[in-house]
Amino acid sequence: MLICKYLLPKPLHTVNLAGILLAVVAAGIFLATDAMALTWYVNVEIKATLRSGPGTERKILAFVATGERIQQVIEEGEEWMHVRLANGKEGWMRKRYLTIQQPSNVLLAELQRQHAELETKAARLEEENRTLKSENEQISTSLSTKTSAMETLNRDFGELKKDADAKSFQMRKYLIFFFSGAAILFIGILLGLIMKRQKRKSMYMV
Repeated sequence: MLICKYLLPKPLHTVNLAGILLAVVAAGIFLATDAMALTWYVNVEIKATLRSGPGTERKILAFVATGERIQQVIEEGEEWMHVRLANGKEGWMRKRYLTIQQPSNVLLAELQRQHAELETKAARLEEENRTLKSENEQISTSLSTKTSAMETLNRDFGELKKDADAKSFQMRKYLIFFFSGAAILFIGILLGLIMKRQKRKSMYMV
């Protein structure tokens, strides 16, 4: 009986409700602290007003976005400037909204444009490099093939030259033998004729 008593679960009223509430509060504080630790930005585009005269009570003629270029400054005051926009509209704007420095968003857009151009140029150069590399490999292969063919032709020419030299030597030897034999035959015939004439002369003399 004692063992069963200790093994049975405790009644619900004995659960520590204060611990549960403390955990919920701690989780809420953690989430709030995490949200406060994040970096937040204003998600709207603020535009300056172009008015019909130098004053906030004057009529608004247009809203000018950040980075829009002023075509011409017609008149400059202490707080207001009479300007002409690139689209031809004229009006007055607060001087504090204008600057001779290029705004950061315009500068960022220009840098992004230049970056995109550089990426395009780099991709084009990479493609040209691959093309040149492929053409170089083809030229190297063609040169190697032509070099091998030239070596084969030179080897064949050398062998033909050797054969021609050997045949020329044999021909010269044959010619020497031929002319030598012909000379001996001619000399023999000549000696025979001379000897016949001498015999005839000796017969007439007797």
